[in-house]
Amino acid sequence: MADEAVLEEGRSPRGPRKRQAVLEAARRVFSEKGYNASMEEVAFEAEVSKQTIYNQFGSKEQLFHAMIDEKMSEMIAPLTGAAPDAEPRDVLTRIGWLYHTKIISPDNVRMTRALLAAPNAAPVLRDIYVQGPSRFARTFAGWLAAQDAAGRMRVPDPILAAEHFVSFTFGPVHMRRLFGVEAPLDPVDIEKRVAYCVDAFLRAHAV
Repeated sequence: MADEAVLEEGRSPRGPRKRQAVLEAARRVFSEKGYNASMEEVAFEAEVSKQTIYNQFGSKEQLFHAMIDEKMSEMIAPLTGAAPDAEPRDVLTRIGWLYHTKIISPDNVRMTRALLAAPNAAPVLRDIYVQGPSRFARTFAGWLAAQDAAGRMRVPDPILAAEHFVSFTFGPVHMRRLFGVEAPLDPVDIEKRVAYCVDAFLRAHAV
């Protein structure tokens, strides 16, 4: 009976794997239909019941917040998990790669476009900004301030520096995808762009 209980627990919709499946399904559905997508559509895509999603997340808004929180946790991991003596170049390079592959990837931009087009998504968009870009900028600024205090970089305005690095990393690629212009995800191009941004940023904030 104990083995059966363990098996059932592994299959439970409340388990971590099932929760992850719901989040991934939600990304696909919201990318296609924006915030107007229904919980029924997410449940169908995830192959679970609608009640299962409500049990896990409470509401569509909370499901959306969970999606943003998971992505931001990935984004700030190089900052919060960096050793005190980590090379700034390595940390900045990782952030640049994550921005290209997680934030301005074609799939994520498609979801952004769908959200912007949704008539009832304004409150959610504001929450996304606070929970996403604003949270990242504050975390990044904290890391930059620590680099300044340690004498590795000279960053008199950490918030401004964090915002400029992000904008510099975006470049025109995000704009192209946002306006539907062809801009495929190319690892060679990403490497070139990230290296250029990191080199310029380090020169601008050299001690």
